[in-house]
Amino acid sequence: MNEEERFGRSDRLRADCERCAGLCCVALPFAASADFAVHKPAGQRCANLTAENRCSIHARLRESGFAGCSVFDCYGAGQRVSARATPRTPGPRMPESLMFAVFRVTRQLHELLWLLTEAEAVEGGGEAGALAAELDALIDEDADTVLAVDVGAWRARVGPVLERVSERARRGLDGRDLARADLMGARLRGARLRGAGMRGALLIAADLRGADLRQADLLGADLRDADVCGADLSGALFLTQPQLNAAHGDSATLVPDTLVRPAHWPDTSSAGQHDAPRHRRDSRRGAAGPAGGGGGRRSGHGKRTGRGADGERNGTGAAGSGDGGPGNRAQRGARNGGERDGRERNGRERDARQPEPQRSGSRRSGSREAGPRQPDPGNPAGGSDAPGRNASDRRGDGRRDNGGGPRRRGRR
Repeated sequence: MNEEERFGRSDRLRADCERCAGLCCVALPFAASADFAVHKPAGQRCANLTAENRCSIHARLRESGFAGCSVFDCYGAGQRVSARATPRTPGPRMPESLMFAVFRVTRQLHELLWLLTEAEAVEGGGEAGALAAELDALIDEDADTVLAVDVGAWRARVGPVLERVSERARRGLDGRDLARADLMGARLRGARLRGAGMRGALLIAADLRGADLRQADLLGADLRDADVCGADLSGALFLTQPQLNAAHGDSATLVPDTLVRPAHWPDTSSAGQHDAPRHRRDSRRGAAGPAGGGGGRRSGHGKRTGRGADGERNGTGAAGSGDGGPGNRAQRGARNGGERDGRERNGRERDARQPEPQRSGSRRSGSREAGPRQPDPGNPAGGSDAPGRNASDRRGDGRRDNGGGPRRRGRR
C-alpha cells in the first residue's frame, strides 16, 4: 500500500462529525463521573445535542464536565453508518434502534480496521492487508450480517497479527519489555523507550516528558493523564486517537502523521517544563554539567546533574562529584590543600545537628478517571465501546493482571 492509499484509508477511518447524525451522542450510554457531568442511558439523546445533531458545547467539552467526550473517537464509524441510514440510500430507511445497534458494532470493527491499516503500512501489505480487506468488506454487508459479527473472535484474529508485525518492526532495536507493566505515575522523563514493547502497559499519569517512543508498541497502553510534552511519538506503533486525546501534550510533542493533535493541548509549551527527547540532544550522556550552571536540576535519564567544580551531587559520577560515586554527599578527604571535614559540602561547613529534610520516594498518583482506557485488540474479551468506560484487564480474583510485567518506580 503506497502513501496515498494509506492516507486515503486513514482519512476514511477518522471521525467526521459533519457527516454523522450524532450517533455517539445518542446510541452510547455514559454515567455521571469525572468524565461526564450527567448520566445518560443508551438510545437517549444527549441534552447538549442540537436539532441539527451538532454538539452545542463541542468547543468547551472539558470545561463543561464532559472530558470523556473529548477522548472518545469512533474511527469513522459514525459517518459510515449515517450514510447507510439516510433517505438518499436506496431501499427503506434504517430504523433508529437498528442504526444505533449497527453503530455500536461498526465502531469496534473500525478500531480493528484502523490498527490493521497501520500494520499494513508498516510492512507494506502482508497478512495485515489481507485481513483488513476482509474486515472492510464485512462492514459493508447488510445490518443483520453486521449485528451477527463476533467482535471477540475478530479481536482474537487481529491481535496475533499485530503482535507479529510489532516484533518484526522492533527487531534489532533492543527495546525494553514493558508489556502490561504497572507504570502508573512512573517517572520516565527523557527515557529511551525506542522499540519498547509496551502493549497494555498502565501509564496513567506517567511522566513521559521528552521521552523517545519511536517504534514503541503502544497497543492498548493506558495513557490517561500521561504527560507527553516534548515526547517523540511520531513512529509509535498502534497508537490511536483516543490514546492521544487522553494524554497531556503540547506543541513540542511529535505525533504520527495519521493522527490529529488534540485540540486541548496548548499551542506552546511552558519554558523548562520538559526536556527534548535524547536523540535530539547534542549533549553526551553522563557528561558533567557546565561549571556554575545547572543548579542540581534533573537530567533526562532520571539522575541529578552536577555543577562541575562546585562539587554538588552528580548521579553519574562525573567531574565535580567529589567521590565519583552516585548520590554520595560527603567529600572523602582534603580539598584544594585545606583540611576539610568529610561532612562539608560546596565549601560550606554542614551542621551535623541539622537533620536533612525527608524526601518522599512515593510515586505521583494518577487519576483513574481521566478518560477511557482502550481495549486490547488481542484480548478476546475486548471491552465496552461506551465512552468513559474503563476497559482495563483484570484477573478473576479482582486483581489487575499485569502479565508478569515488571513493576517499576522512578528514582530520585
